[in-house]
Amino acid sequence: MQFGGDYLFRDVTFTVRPGDRVGLVGPNGAGKTTLLRIIAGVYEPESGVVNVPTGYRIGYLPQEPTLDRDAQARPLLEEAMRARTDLLEIEEAMKRAQTAMEDPSQDHSSSEYFKLVEHFGELHHRFEDLRGFELESDAKRILAGLGFKETDHIKPVAFFSGGWQMRLLLAKLLIARHDALLLDEPTNHLDLESLIWLEGFLKSYEGTLVMVSHDRSFLNLVTNRTAEIENARVEVYSGNYEYYERTKAEREAQLASQAANLEARRKELERFVERFRYKATKARQAQSRLKMLERMERIDLASHGKAVHFSFPQAQPSGRMVFEVERGAKSYDGKHNVFANVDLRIERGDRVAFLGKNGEGKTTMGKIIAGQEQLTGGTFTIGHNVTIGYYAQHQAEALNPKYTVLETLESVSRAQLFHEQESGKSTGSPKSQAQLRTLLGAFLFQGDDVFKPVRVLSGGEKSRLALAKMLLEPVNTLLLDEPTNHLDMQSKEVVKEALLQFDGTIIVISHDRDFLEDLTDRLITFQDGQVKEYMRPLEEYLVELRERELASIRQKKGRSPITQPVPAEVVAPPVDDRTRKRAEAEERNARYKKEKPFRTKIAEWEKKIEALEKEKTTIEDSMYEPDYYSDPERVKKDADRLVVIKSSLDEAIFKWASLNEELEKAIQ
Repeated sequence: MQFGGDYLFRDVTFTVRPGDRVGLVGPNGAGKTTLLRIIAGVYEPESGVVNVPTGYRIGYLPQEPTLDRDAQARPLLEEAMRARTDLLEIEEAMKRAQTAMEDPSQDHSSSEYFKLVEHFGELHHRFEDLRGFELESDAKRILAGLGFKETDHIKPVAFFSGGWQMRLLLAKLLIARHDALLLDEPTNHLDLESLIWLEGFLKSYEGTLVMVSHDRSFLNLVTNRTAEIENARVEVYSGNYEYYERTKAEREAQLASQAANLEARRKELERFVERFRYKATKARQAQSRLKMLERMERIDLASHGKAVHFSFPQAQPSGRMVFEVERGAKSYDGKHNVFANVDLRIERGDRVAFLGKNGEGKTTMGKIIAGQEQLTGGTFTIGHNVTIGYYAQHQAEALNPKYTVLETLESVSRAQLFHEQESGKSTGSPKSQAQLRTLLGAFLFQGDDVFKPVRVLSGGEKSRLALAKMLLEPVNTLLLDEPTNHLDMQSKEVVKEALLQFDGTIIVISHDRDFLEDLTDRLITFQDGQVKEYMRPLEEYLVELRERELASIRQKKGRSPITQPVPAEVVAPPVDDRTRKRAEAEERNARYKKEKPFRTKIAEWEKKIEALEKEKTTIEDSMYEPDYYSDPERVKKDADRLVVIKSSLDEAIFKWASLNEELEKAIQ
């Protein structure tokens, strides 16, 4: 496939086998989305073919919502269930047959009536085999997993924002039970709870997956193969993203060593030729070595470009207190609070993550801190000399459409120099064009991209430019709302590395676990209208989210204990905050001790399963080698080993599932 004479990839051949879970990786612009669209049949390749088994059903999730006007008008649950039009058609046929059977004019002894009954029976069996009677409950379960509330079911699709409509599209794919799913950035619009739910769903999904994602944790948990697009080629690695990174680094180190040895040998031959090529007694040997030079293998090492290092401009420090909320509340309709009774204090140098489901108030609190919204109850106090750099989606729309990408950063750099001169702290000159282009390169604006006018940029490009612009402005407090949504892994590392060097205050609203890890040291959770500080590490918070998901599943299955009303005479007296927090901590510690033995055993079985699956994949991969079947002894040995592995895998998965069930019972 090429665009304007530049090939994204050419002569690409690879196989995705049934049950594979492939992570499609590579830098932005390498062609991941294009390749996914070719597999989905949205694009036609310039040459070559995509071979798919007859009758194989493939579902495709694009990056942008694609719901038409009719879909927008339907209620959410109805539109979700339309993912199974085959079942809805059978259900309609059953209703027609049932109406015909109940017609008073029908002769129940006629052959036509018996044919009608037989037809209804066939439809009923087919509907049952296709799990038609579970369609509505499946749809509700999947919508709930992706963050929709039961009250959302009757709302028209048009009521929901683009991000929530993307969740609906994802829900429809999961409901449809395709043989294969092609997912382009499925985690972009999900909060942590929904992301963890999706990981669990996809891990138990029996079909084939090919997905593009810049979420390292997600890829590691869900995929078992990795396909990398680089330098117009696709190379497949038989493991998840972590395996791919490790294997690629080992290969490149080996190639670099080989290249160094070849270069040393090349120089040695060149010195001999230069020394003796005109000496009669050595001319033949010189010619021989010259031919050896011409035949020598050349190793092309992968070029990753220069590592981009970015540092923030210096800003005057803020006072010790950055902001404080006392008894804070926020409501948009005067009836329902987004949150209430919030006491929150952020101090200079804090690195805070706001965590919680979408709609629980994280972004609202961010807007209040940035001065774009006001509390409807309580007080908000901002500290002395606090200067805030705020990144949110609307920042992209505030860019000057007349400027080019480069001019946008140049304007910030010039303004920065002006303020420095006014304050008597001038550094002498604005940042050079080369420095600005280096920074833009970190945000995926390369070559002539820097001369594009802002008005022609896509939404993702505007978001990246707004982030780069904000990072150039001297501030002592950074407030970042989902800053990594449009960045590939390399760009995320650049931003994270810069943030780790930032000596001011950082507040991050994000669901990107790898990005948050080591970057933040305080967790503020937003849940059910309450805002609390979580006193333990991010890793433990994620464990609790998984437990919460398990508890939710148990409750929906009717397995949770029924809570009885507590008689007034046994209601405990009120306790002060310190006592309550101590009791909560003791309860958490007791629960942790109870769970630890199970989690240790579960982790051991997960390692065994991973090792068996890796060995199985290695053997299966070897079967694609051209001369594999020329060695009957090896074929027999591998076939016997696969039988043993399958048996061991079944046993290991059974043990793992049993331990998880025991853990569920233990924490009830």
